[in-house]
Amino acid sequence: MSGRAAPVYNRGKYWLEWDERADGTRRSPYLTIFWYDPDARRIRSSSTSTDVEDEAIIALDRRYLADASEGPAFCPTCGHPTAQAKSYLLTDAIADYNLEWGRTRTSADTIEGRLKHVVDFLEAEDAKGEEARFGLGTTCAIACGTVFATALRAWSRTQPVLFRNGKKEVTGSRPRSPASTEASIAQLIAVLNHAANAEPPRSDKRPIYKPLPAQQVQRKRRTRIGVAELAAMLRYAAEPGKQRGSLHAFLVASICTVARPGAVVDINVAPERLQWWPGAEAIDLNPQGRTQTKKHRAILPVLPLLGEWLQAELDDYLALPIEQRPGRGFLVNYHGRGVQDVDRAWDTMLRNLQFPIGREWRSYVLRHSLATLARNRGATLWDLEGFMGHRASSQTEVYAIGEFPTAKAALQSIISEIETLAPGSLHRNDTGASSPNAERRGVKMSG
Repeated sequence: MSGRAAPVYNRGKYWLEWDERADGTRRSPYLTIFWYDPDARRIRSSSTSTDVEDEAIIALDRRYLADASEGPAFCPTCGHPTAQAKSYLLTDAIADYNLEWGRTRTSADTIEGRLKHVVDFLEAEDAKGEEARFGLGTTCAIACGTVFATALRAWSRTQPVLFRNGKKEVTGSRPRSPASTEASIAQLIAVLNHAANAEPPRSDKRPIYKPLPAQQVQRKRRTRIGVAELAAMLRYAAEPGKQRGSLHAFLVASICTVARPGAVVDINVAPERLQWWPGAEAIDLNPQGRTQTKKHRAILPVLPLLGEWLQAELDDYLALPIEQRPGRGFLVNYHGRGVQDVDRAWDTMLRNLQFPIGREWRSYVLRHSLATLARNRGATLWDLEGFMGHRASSQTEVYAIGEFPTAKAALQSIISEIETLAPGSLHRNDTGASSPNAERRGVKMSG
């Protein structure tokens, strides 16, 4: 072990760094966890089996939490459980929350980004030196107070949102919205409550503040697009000879489901997902194994157009050898593999069509616009709420799946008008004809 440089990361008695010889060469290609063993009177070590710092830090956090003599939930003298917010660092609480909860969620990247904003605040405070009120040494007891939340809000308002590419290089920025700040406040509250709810508890304090109400900080989206703009988008996405298949599928699925972008890219025909199968009159936007969240994903009737696309995707899926099927079957895909979003293709489309580019024109505009068009074409509030997943499901709806007739009729009229303005652009192939496999009898889903 070298000792010439500061460790990559440390927590309690453990520290993380490269295992180096005296001449600076590495004994191992992997980052190593070190700690002093008082019984053996020597420094011990354990490989993390990774050279990626983030993964190695997680490994150290796991070891720390598994050590009863080190965890803040235990007394180092008698080993009895204790919970002292004044001795439990906020940075440690964030690390533990991410390890035990945040990284297990489908929204892990979003959670991590919101909490990184909190850590950035702590680092900015540390940089103030003697003028700092907070910093990396801030405990959960301090973070639970309104003074901390007020300071975090004030700092956050001055910090732009940065956009980075795959190389982590900053490619753009925009002013931070109040809603973005409150999202980090809400995530911080979740961290502090997680510490208090741990078994045994790690903190005896809970935050005494709440995030500001959504209606107070969210800017209402005013932009809506009409059928003519939808037709132009589909004409662009369906242009022969272009690699725009993922965008094309995204547009069609969005029109047929009025779903959030995240739910649209999650549509998959693989049987084990239990979302859709041949002949099914409904599609479950919430795949098997995914827990419903506040952004409820509904069970929707399958419009004929969507049925054609789903059947064609299933045909492609079943044509694959069984060993190649894992990870395939996504309706919105790039060379067969699912995508996280279509943001890059979306931005390119906006520029090529000379549409405005900005927050109001992100892909979410489809959901807002289609809801508006459907409402204005006769969809009742009850049907539209159920179709969009806005209405809380009753016990009756667990048994009886809604058909939402007025919403279906409104969407069918939009589809018909798009077909008139941009003939063939709604179909999966380039000819404008319906999928030749649309009526083909498919395999039945087990279960």
